[in-house]
Amino acid sequence: MRRSIKMLFVGFLFALVGVASAQEREIVIAQGIDIPGFDVHDHNTTAVEAVHVNLFDYLVMRDRDGELQPALATAWEQDGETAWRFTLREGVLWHDGETFTAEDVKFTLERVATDTSLQEHNNYNTIREVEVVSDYEVVIHTHEPDPILLNRLSRIGSSILPKHHIEAVGWDGFATDPIGTGPFRFVQWIRDDRVILEAFDDHWRGRPVWDRLVHRTIPEDSTRVGELLTGGVHIATNIPVQDSARVEASGQATLLPWPTPRVMMFLVNTEEGRATSDPRVREAIDYAINDQLLVDAVMGGLGAPTLSRVTPGIDAAPMELYGAYNYDPERAAALLEEAGYGPGELEITLQGPLGRYPLDSELLEITGALLQEVGINARVEVLEWSAYLERVWDAENIENLGFIGLSNSMFDASLALTPMLCGGTYFGRTGWCNEDFDALVNEGLVELDPERRAELFAQAFDILVEERPMITLFQLENQAGVSTEIIWEPRLDELLWMYEAEPAS
Repeated sequence: MRRSIKMLFVGFLFALVGVASAQEREIVIAQGIDIPGFDVHDHNTTAVEAVHVNLFDYLVMRDRDGELQPALATAWEQDGETAWRFTLREGVLWHDGETFTAEDVKFTLERVATDTSLQEHNNYNTIREVEVVSDYEVVIHTHEPDPILLNRLSRIGSSILPKHHIEAVGWDGFATDPIGTGPFRFVQWIRDDRVILEAFDDHWRGRPVWDRLVHRTIPEDSTRVGELLTGGVHIATNIPVQDSARVEASGQATLLPWPTPRVMMFLVNTEEGRATSDPRVREAIDYAINDQLLVDAVMGGLGAPTLSRVTPGIDAAPMELYGAYNYDPERAAALLEEAGYGPGELEITLQGPLGRYPLDSELLEITGALLQEVGINARVEVLEWSAYLERVWDAENIENLGFIGLSNSMFDASLALTPMLCGGTYFGRTGWCNEDFDALVNEGLVELDPERRAELFAQAFDILVEERPMITLFQLENQAGVSTEIIWEPRLDELLWMYEAEPAS
């Protein structure tokens, strides 16, 4: 009898556990690419940061409207031309229960500012030193005046890392056991499949409503849409326009417009010996591409042509370039003839990714066809995203034209210009160097007067437009598919910060 009662009691407990498990709230996100790891300083991809932002915190963070708000820093003020003083938030815990302090800020920012091997180094090398005043106060000293330091500290590369944990386990240990102060903590990473996170009960903003957050990697557009419509995921990014009606008619999900500062473009290899070293060839390519056609016929109207990396909401950017484009196939053919190429004699290779951006491979194919129409023999090479990074983009192995979509997480014109400096981030990909351009950009980077700064940057953009080491196509307006089971709106910074998402009921 006692045994029977005991068994009934055990069964009752299991039933309770089952009910609790069934009531767990899980939200699943689908993107086209996986993360490369958890080193916040050694990537520059917004889709990767969209995952990281749930694990880590910035000192300051933009809200949905793009305004800077307190995060790990509660207050800040400029302290002379080359210093900013920050008051840090007290009572913040790392995922292992240790306390966040100023030493973590110093450890994090001085690493990215001094380690030249890190991908984000060039965006933080303005920082000279982080002075620890107390456990909850720091002064960030810069080499020269930096009018956009706050912009830097609210984006890719500025998530604060745990000094104590990394010193204990090393970077290899951190790669398999990352901890942060964000609303979710790490559970598991299955490469090329998913990242699993769980709610951090002691998060300083309060516990998130979701018990579990899963980021799935689904490169194929049709599969991603199918998972959304069958309930396998709650948010799917990069919904192609041809699937819009299908999503809207499903009753299972809705489509939300997702304006972004991302510009679809080609970086051009201008090294001697390449056909694209000739400025007439680069100009001909530019005039051969009908940017408005790409927006209308391929993207279904989701975008706007632009002559450079200039979009609304970017500070100090010359907006007269936005909405404009060059298209004149007769001029393109004449330029090719002037450069010494008859019809079909010029061979150009276009390289780009598959599954990273909406309709990326289709854009490459249509662009190739437009080049063919003016007499350019265009070869299109499309690679899966990780292969494209490994073999082309990160390897700095662009043959002629390398396709990429570049956002602006700094929301400032400087981020569009500094990679093009002689020896800058893109120098190894383009081989382009212009001393006048460098002088204008470098002066603008330390100019505290906003009007003068914008004037300098406008002149620098004019040089880019004239010399074409990059050929821009259009600003991308994305689409997100969102399940009717949740409430969430896309952010301009393209981050998938799921602390903001809520259950629909």
